[in-house]
Amino acid sequence: MNLSLALALALAPVALLSVILRMLLRRPNLIQGDARPALILAAHPDDCVIVAGAYAIFAHSAGCKVRVAYLTCGAAAPDLPRAKTRRLEAYAAWATLAIPPEDIVFLDLAEHALSADSSWSASDRNRARMWLLDLMQKMPSGGAVFLPAPGESHVDHRALRQLALEAWKLSERVDLCFLESPEYNDYLSVLQAPEKVLATLIKAIPGLSFWGQWRGRLGRQPWAGFAAGGPFWELPPSKARLEKRQDLLRAFASENGELLVRLFGGFERYRPLRDADTGLRDEPPSGYLYLGQYHRGVSAILVLVVFAESVGLLAAVASSAVLRWLQGAPWMRTAVLGVAIGAFVLGSRPRIMLDTRMFYWALAGGAILAGVGAL
Repeated sequence: MNLSLALALALAPVALLSVILRMLLRRPNLIQGDARPALILAAHPDDCVIVAGAYAIFAHSAGCKVRVAYLTCGAAAPDLPRAKTRRLEAYAAWATLAIPPEDIVFLDLAEHALSADSSWSASDRNRARMWLLDLMQKMPSGGAVFLPAPGESHVDHRALRQLALEAWKLSERVDLCFLESPEYNDYLSVLQAPEKVLATLIKAIPGLSFWGQWRGRLGRQPWAGFAAGGPFWELPPSKARLEKRQDLLRAFASENGELLVRLFGGFERYRPLRDADTGLRDEPPSGYLYLGQYHRGVSAILVLVVFAESVGLLAAVASSAVLRWLQGAPWMRTAVLGVAIGAFVLGSRPRIMLDTRMFYWALAGGAILAGVGAL
């Protein structure tokens, strides 16, 4: 391997190493001081616990008032059985903390599918904005308001964030503390959520049999992470609070409570917002490139490049070793090139993950290098 190729291959790993070192230097901030009265803004029932269930438990145990506001009815219309069931689940879940029904409020807008276009009219949105404004104006001084983080995949989550920030701007309540929290998104960044980037790569490797075991040991879905910004905030660890939060998630049985615990039961993280204008500018998150079903930051793209380089080098070294062992037998060289062509064809199939495509093509490239004697 010549020097120029070696240097080219080293650039991405060195850059990625600097990103990883920066990530290791980041530390989460623990929320210190007394609990605040809380207003949890949720697009749907069960979002409330995912976004701020732990803080609600923390605040209520300290004697602070907790209100939960749902933008939608949890179904296409409030008179549907699904909407009625989800409403009752919300009441029952929060009743375990002795939060009365009058502090659980619904605007009852229609729920949308994950990637659907919003059907809300301008009148619906203005009604929602004024409803949120009224909730904020009734907050005690110094209260905490929780809302979705930027970059959420669900259209209702994004709409709630925008409407809440617009209402905050109208309220002029500079005494309130606004905290954003991610639920699920398609943003990949080593700085923000390294575990999520690693999980994406592991899923990309065909036939990786221990993937399910790795997830089982992990015990939960990798954290979605913030799309941008500094270190997150979290409450001091508490096993009792975590278990109570998981019980709240289980109360939403219509959404598969055990699945909610598996996906979201292990963590809850926030980040404070400086002001409404800054929050509105953060949507959509900047600094990402949409590649292969994900928005990827520079660090995630570096991971993908290093992944492809590593697969290609391993394939080349393994193929070269086999050829040397068989003393360059012509049939073996043909077999190696056949494997390379097969890997390239597999990687060219439609509708496969970009990461899997990179795996196959890197495998093909490494085998071809060995087969033609480039290494």
